Amino acid sequence: MPTAVPAERPWHLVPVAMLALLWHAGGSLDYVLTQFNYEPYVSRVPPEWLLFFEAMPAWVTGAWAIGVWGGVLGALLLLMREHWAPLVLAVSFFAVLAATVWLTIFSDPPLQVAVGMEFTWVMILATVVSLLLWLYARWMRRLGVIT
Repeated sequence: MPTAVPAERPWHLVPVAMLALLWHAGGSLDYVLTQFNYEPYVSRVPPEWLLFFEAMPAWVTGAWAIGVWGGVLGALLLLMREHWAPLVLAVSFFAVLAATVWLTIFSDPPLQVAVGMEFTWVMILATVVSLLLWLYARWMRRLGVIT
């Protein structure tokens, strides 16, 4: 059975994948520095924010980890034109979405009250970017760029 020949790589694939990698690398760095309580990093965060994040359920912290690390892996797979990229980016998106929904709607107090609207907008932006990256990877798969 003949194998499918991948479509030519469009000019925008590498820039999108590199931006996605940088975006998720920033989120991963934030995750690591926060989880390891790296003093120079967390000392710049207001104490009430730290208390809020420490009180998050374990599953929300897990969703945060899956969202950022799945995004890093998905961006790398996208860059390599691997067929797993859309699936990994979908998992990343749904993890970020779950964390954002819980933090902004179901947590007590909600994120926007505990830490303010600025960080809430960051979470909403992270959710939108994750969705767009997943949709982009699906589009590249449909075009045959990712095989």
